[in-house]
Amino acid sequence: MERHILHIDMDAFFASVEQVLNPALVGKPLIVGGLKSDRRGVVSTASYEARKYGVHSAMPLIEAKRRCPHGIFIRGRFEHYRKASEQIRAILERVSPCVEMASIDEAYVDITGSQRLFGGDDAIARYIKAAIRAETRLPSTIAIAPNKLVAKIASGEGKPDGYLRINAERVPSFLRPLPLAKLPGAGPRTREILERLGIMTVGSLADVPVDVLVQAFGSMGYALQRAARGESTAPVQPCSRPKSISRETTFEEDLLDWERIERIVAYLAERCAHALRENGMETRCVTLKVRHSDFSTYTFSKTLPESTCLERDIGEALGGLLPKARQRRARLRLVGVALTSLSYDQRQLRLFDGKEPEKWLRVMESVDRIRARHGFEFIRFGKSMELGRHVELATPSLSR
Repeated sequence: MERHILHIDMDAFFASVEQVLNPALVGKPLIVGGLKSDRRGVVSTASYEARKYGVHSAMPLIEAKRRCPHGIFIRGRFEHYRKASEQIRAILERVSPCVEMASIDEAYVDITGSQRLFGGDDAIARYIKAAIRAETRLPSTIAIAPNKLVAKIASGEGKPDGYLRINAERVPSFLRPLPLAKLPGAGPRTREILERLGIMTVGSLADVPVDVLVQAFGSMGYALQRAARGESTAPVQPCSRPKSISRETTFEEDLLDWERIERIVAYLAERCAHALRENGMETRCVTLKVRHSDFSTYTFSKTLPESTCLERDIGEALGGLLPKARQRRARLRLVGVALTSLSYDQRQLRLFDGKEPEKWLRVMESVDRIRARHGFEFIRFGKSMELGRHVELATPSLSR
């Protein structure tokens, strides 16, 4: 039976949410990621009005200001984006229980079993787009195809605020004329090699003898050709588990003030631990990342004796890593905290733990409930509070 996989991608998501919150921004070149006065940072999202000037996600803010000097620059407010994402997910789950959130602003939905209930692909797409527009006032682009790979490519072609349906018979003719840059997995280096072989389009990649690709790319050659032919069996996975949780920031100016750096590390650790509990997970490995002014980057890791989701334990591990990071007397450009070796919460299986961890867990659960009502900044630990009541660092990820 042919599968029906829907891919939804929200259009300029962060910028669109900001325009809903402030209608005065509608139709304006809006750039989310930092203020115009910020000397560092990157663009998180740009409205379509700003994209006309060549501004795009991940572009340095300084370049965005050069290309669009009259643009409106704002820092992101992630709590609003997350709320909108949760509303969108709830709408998708009305159509099918098989929803995979690929990121905060895109998702895959297996609607194979929903065809008769909703009246087919077109009716499902109309329902989702209309519901999202009515309940969030946000635009969205939807594509439906036999697999995730083709659905994702098609949604990119359907933007903005569009809808494309690619059935199995149409997949080859849809993919053939597309440039290689449209194919997921074909990065700049891969495209450079393919172009040297005279392969410029997805269709020409599909036709080239697989032996040529294997000789150039090894076993990845098989995957490249399968992708070019629109072949994929990857399932929609509703309960995908993150492999890591990390938060990092680039400073406005290179820092050598380790008291301030340690406060920022404490703040990042709080953000990580909060996200960890939100996902119902624990970590076993804590990593501190530092990047110096010459762009040399170092990481220092600590494996914990047992998994945890508590700031107390994560902070203690970071306390042992910070002296290692300080050994090189050079200014820092970036600092970050990462949690890996993640597992789902197993505390209920620990029959012989002392009462201390459970006491701290109850405290943090109360803190999380308060944050859910009033925002993360409403209650923080003393170390990070030394940064001020409202932390403003030029990195969108700090709001995640």
